[in-house]
Amino acid sequence: MAYTTLVELKKFLPEHIIVDLTDDYNTNTIEGEITDEAIAQAQTTIDTYMRGRYPNEISDADVPDFIQDMATKIAVYNLYRRKLDLTMPDSIKDDYKDTLKMLRDIQSGKLTPFPAADEPVIIVSNKTSDSRTYSSSVLDSYNTIH
Repeated sequence: MAYTTLVELKKFLPEHIIVDLTDDYNTNTIEGEITDEAIAQAQTTIDTYMRGRYPNEISDADVPDFIQDMATKIAVYNLYRRKLDLTMPDSIKDDYKDTLKMLRDIQSGKLTPFPAADEPVIIVSNKTSDSRTYSSSVLDSYNTIH
C-alpha cells in the first residue's frame, strides 16, 4: 500500500502545478504513471529508514498521518526534481530536508511512529568487576596494541 496518493498530492499542490510537473506529452493532464513513480520512490525512501526497526508491511489503517504527510512531501520533491526547467520552491526543499531529518530520528528511535518490530537486544552479564576474567587494564592494553 502507498503511504500517500494523488488525492493527497492535490491537497498539497494545486492541480495545475502537478500537471506542469508530470505532463511530458503536452496533454494538459496529470500523468498517473509519473505520480505513481514519485509516490513509490517516496515510500521506498521511508521504508529504507524504517527497515529493521518497524514492520515492513503496513496496512492502510495503520499509516499515521505524519507518515502520509512525509510521503506526500517526498513525492512532491521527487516530481520537482525530475523537471530541471522548473525552479523548485525553497519551501519544497525545506520540507524535504525536514522530512529526512524526521526519518533519521525515526531510524534512531527518537521518534516512534509505530510499535517497535522487536525489542532491542539487551545484553546482561552475571559477572561483576571482581569476578570477570580480564581486568579493565588488561582489556585497555589489548585495545592499544591492536
